[in-house]
Amino acid sequence: MKSTRLWIADPEASYADAFREYVNLKKSHLFQVRMCTEQEELGKVLSSEEIEILLISAKWYEIFKDLIRNECVIFLSEGSLPRELGRYPSVYKYQSVENILREIMYYYSEQDDGECYTQIHKDNRVIGIYSPSEGIRKNKFALTLGQILAEDRNVLYLNLEECSGLSVIPGGSHWNLSDLVYYLRQDKTSFLYRLNSMVRKLDHLDYIPPCESYTDFRQVTVEEWQRLLHLIRTQSMYDVIILDFGNLAGHEVDLLRQCGGIYVPVWPDLISQRRVAQWEEHIQTSDGMDILEKLQKLELPEEGMGPYREEDLFMLPQQELGSFVRGLLQE
Repeated sequence: MKSTRLWIADPEASYADAFREYVNLKKSHLFQVRMCTEQEELGKVLSSEEIEILLISAKWYEIFKDLIRNECVIFLSEGSLPRELGRYPSVYKYQSVENILREIMYYYSEQDDGECYTQIHKDNRVIGIYSPSEGIRKNKFALTLGQILAEDRNVLYLNLEECSGLSVIPGGSHWNLSDLVYYLRQDKTSFLYRLNSMVRKLDHLDYIPPCESYTDFRQVTVEEWQRLLHLIRTQSMYDVIILDFGNLAGHEVDLLRQCGGIYVPVWPDLISQRRVAQWEEHIQTSDGMDILEKLQKLELPEEGMGPYREEDLFMLPQQELGSFVRGLLQE
């Protein structure tokens, strides 16, 4: 697996060393970080080494700019930059390494150098969660399942509902799933870097903030959803991808077929049962017998409405639903 060569050039040796150690110990192996903390050393490196990304202080850039060739240059800023450097990408030095890495991946994916990072991950699994009779309880089950699975493996949660309401998940950002689909439409090759620049955390569970615009969501075609899922499965480190389905403008049959297993939360009342039966009839008439064979209907334990606060989402695995999910996974 090819890692991108990232050099950090900064006179603060303790900072550069801590940054290098943190990134090189990450499981994703997207970057292999090396460092320069002396000007003489940096001059030699720029003259002889192949560098893909150069994270450099603005002062040193002014000294060595004539030696910099085709590298993706990102300034390590301690505040404001000189006006003449304002058009170049920069990251604020004194923030979390995870935030710095997200920004680096975003800028690097914009370059699109024509090389496609590929890592065939044949053993991953797609789990679908769908119910015509459930809503919030389905979401709670999906998030609980994701957080529990993420305790010992790499898991990505994707919400595919038209109006999910889950932009409130802590750590959200202005980038969301519709931005990732838009990136795919540009046919750029650095998909993995853009994907990782958008990933956020719910405890150990990775997720991409869901689409916020109903119009944008409705314009995504089934082919685009399928391509997105294919790229995640073949170019990422995820062991499990959880798809929390809505109606997907009629595309759910095509995407449910991509799932290795499908959980269907149901209520025991007459109307809910009839909704599920009607949906199963639709799947059957849509030549979806293979999908019906993957279904596992679940009557979830009774709980209060909630969550009422963002922090409650982190507590889902410790609640009664968490115990139910742990038992389900042991079957």
